[in-house]
Amino acid sequence: MFNEPVLRRGVRWMLLVVMYYVVAAASYNGYFTKWQFRDQTPQWALPAMLEGTIERPFVYRQLLPAIANGVERAMPRTLKERITSVLMDDNRTHHPITWFYPNAVDAHNPQYALRYYLIFGMSFTALFLALFAMRAVCMTFQMNRTASTLAPMALAAIFPLILTDGAYFYDFPELLFMNLAVWLAARGRALWLIPLTVIATFNKESFLFFTLTLFPFLQARYSLGKVLTLQAVMLAIAGAINFVIKLKYAGNGGGIVAFNLYENLNFLVHPLSYLRFEYNYGVVMAKGFNIITIAIAAILLRSGWSKLPLALRRHVQIAIAINVPLFMAFGFHDELRNLSMLIVGVLMIFCVNIALVLEQANLRAVADMQSGNGLDEAAPSPSRLGNHGAIARSARYRVRVADSSEQDRGDTGAGMPSGWK
Repeated sequence: MFNEPVLRRGVRWMLLVVMYYVVAAASYNGYFTKWQFRDQTPQWALPAMLEGTIERPFVYRQLLPAIANGVERAMPRTLKERITSVLMDDNRTHHPITWFYPNAVDAHNPQYALRYYLIFGMSFTALFLALFAMRAVCMTFQMNRTASTLAPMALAAIFPLILTDGAYFYDFPELLFMNLAVWLAARGRALWLIPLTVIATFNKESFLFFTLTLFPFLQARYSLGKVLTLQAVMLAIAGAINFVIKLKYAGNGGGIVAFNLYENLNFLVHPLSYLRFEYNYGVVMAKGFNIITIAIAAILLRSGWSKLPLALRRHVQIAIAINVPLFMAFGFHDELRNLSMLIVGVLMIFCVNIALVLEQANLRAVADMQSGNGLDEAAPSPSRLGNHGAIARSARYRVRVADSSEQDRGDTGAGMPSGWK
């Protein structure tokens, strides 16, 4: 009786929204506590981005600044002045960013405060929505439903750890757009990829390369001719947007890219580069390519790689072929955020490993039930299942889950799951 409301679809979704909101808030706080909007480094801070004076290539990431600037321009002057006065008053509950994050000094600058709060809200919303996009990606590949719900939470929890040596507000829309792109391609909703390419490339120019990683999913849905045509259209759109943006900001300082190949090679060959630590969530954690991080990644990859559908493995392989050379040439040290094209692969490795743990737990529960260890009949308790019929149904359900999991595990290496719809 007491479990019935949880089984209702509306209640389940409400609980999921609340849970994901809390997880997104914790993750975003982990990022913002460490980096804010780079307020302490004016050459990379938000005001210069809003004014379009920041150096290249950072100035190219204009989606959220353009929205914030547009909203401010469209807002009636009296309303804008009213909001700014509230953000500047002595009541700290009116301006929580400066209350909770004293280093976010630009949030208390009347010239930028409104737009600062707008971009803060939009980038957090992107992270929040990205959790649902990641869940949709996991469920598309027929992963365990519970694992599909937990995997995005795990990735969100470690996301601040990925943001080493720098982090920016456009990293969160990028996470959302990449997962949406994979979901749309995998579900055969190809036409939606065109407007998504426009928006995602305006957010960050590297989405042009990410479109190439969608080939395995599209190939499973369409003929080779249609796939190549769609890929050409997406590349043309992304290329045109890149060209226009680069032309607009050609007079800014810096370069089209930041070439760091030799510095990165020198960093990677140094043994101490794999023993670095930093603070995340207020405690010491491994940083970047720390040997602990590499060991954990190797363990998860070894147990999960063969469980991924063939299309996903090919997606990751294409992403590695593109992203790793770009990272070596234009990234910086062990700044993992620059390996963002691998993020869907990381998500799915999390998902299959969580699913494996849950499968093993189900098998143990069935074995315990069959051996009589799963129920203490000598000392019945009101908190346990109330009748033998419920116990039998629960046991049968677990057996079905275990059987179906074993069958799914045998099918995943062959290619795309048969149940795609």
